[in-house]
Amino acid sequence: MTNKKKIKGSSNFISSFFNGVISETKKISWTSKNNLIKFSVATLVFMVFICLFFVATDAIIILVEKVKGLIG
Repeated sequence: MTNKKKIKGSSNFISSFFNGVISETKKISWTSKNNLIKFSVATLVFMVFICLFFVATDAIIILVEKVKGLIG
């Protein structure tokens, strides 16, 4: 008997949880398509900038190590 109550109570909890999630999702103010594109492009540009920064930093470190090796 207690197992059936636990199962029934847990299914009720799960269904009320998802009903709450659905109702909260309806309250979200989603961004417009133009803003989504603008923010996505800005993110990609930033990622490329950071990538180039680290590649340049790595190249400078390698160059300095080679010069130190030549100098002795």
